[in-house]
Amino acid sequence: MKELRTTDKLIIIVSPTGGFQGKDANPSLPMEPEEIADDVYKCWNEGASIVHIHARERGTGKSTTDPEILRDIDQRIRGKKCNIIIQHSTAYDYIPRLPSDKRIKAIEMNPEMATLSITFTRMNTFGGRENLLITTLPEIEYGAQTMLDKGVKPEFEIYATEAVDVLNDLAVKGLFKKPYWVSLVFGMHRICHSYMRYSPRTLISLIDSLPQDSMFSVIGIGGDELQATTQSILLGGHLRVGFEDNIYYKKGQLAKNNAQLVERAARIGRELGCNIATPAEARQMLGIPPL
Repeated sequence: MKELRTTDKLIIIVSPTGGFQGKDANPSLPMEPEEIADDVYKCWNEGASIVHIHARERGTGKSTTDPEILRDIDQRIRGKKCNIIIQHSTAYDYIPRLPSDKRIKAIEMNPEMATLSITFTRMNTFGGRENLLITTLPEIEYGAQTMLDKGVKPEFEIYATEAVDVLNDLAVKGLFKKPYWVSLVFGMHRICHSYMRYSPRTLISLIDSLPQDSMFSVIGIGGDELQATTQSILLGGHLRVGFEDNIYYKKGQLAKNNAQLVERAARIGRELGCNIATPAEARQMLGIPPL
């Protein structure tokens, strides 16, 4: 297996609120901009160096990539003198499809990072409804080029094994800068039938298939989180935790807040011999300019 780690620094990402669940699932899940900023500050104090931001409409809680709401969240985080790396989700800019003007609203305010999912046709089941979602390769390439032009570091999200081949092809085209930052997502098969189940062998195989000069993090959904993220540390990778992925601390026990999940990840990382990367150190590792 390729050794991808070039440092002993562990990068912890937190995703405090996703696009699906609300306070009915966990009362501590933050939804309003002030709630999200307060939560991010606590997670930063526990060792998170990157925050993955989803925005919600005020009052309705509906997912949005409204630039003004995202800007409000970002400014509230910075207003706390918090230097965490801000990463925006672009998922809802691609659902159901990029508009004709190809506007990727989530990066209009120039976050330091943004996600770019490498996924094409997928069927998911949520809220008792089945949805067919389609993204084309030109749309993904457009996203990569736009982020390159704006100086936004992409995080490539891999949900299915074949997406690694696409990532390798994109790397050849020079659409993004080294080191490549890749997140391997496990456990979404519960709502999206074509996505990966977690297994230790699958994770090892995917790591071996990544482009040269890649860094990777692992995301485990629900009960897969602790096992998958711990294996990532052991294999020289990084990890993401947070209520978007898992609202529980352990089976049957809701997590008190996102900071509790970050604290555990940092503690496990230290026990396994890692130092926890600060935001400044993570920027240097990822090739992001200093804040």
